[in-house]
Amino acid sequence: MVAGGGGSMAEMTVWKCEQWIGGSIKEQNLFRSEQAAREFVRALEGISPDLIFKIEPMPIEHVWN
Repeated sequence: MVAGGGGSMAEMTVWKCEQWIGGSIKEQNLFRSEQAAREFVRALEGISPDLIFKIEPMPIEHVWN
């Protein structure tokens, strides 16, 4: 955390990775960095041809109150 009570944007953001099949969410995972989310997607690419991934940043307060 930064002095003064505020945190950096990176410390206050998690990365949500959704797996979609046939228009429905199959699974959601949270990662501390975009790189970790992208590595997860790379590991699963090619498993199923109709599996679609969506990665997006998400403020941490939307995950934990």
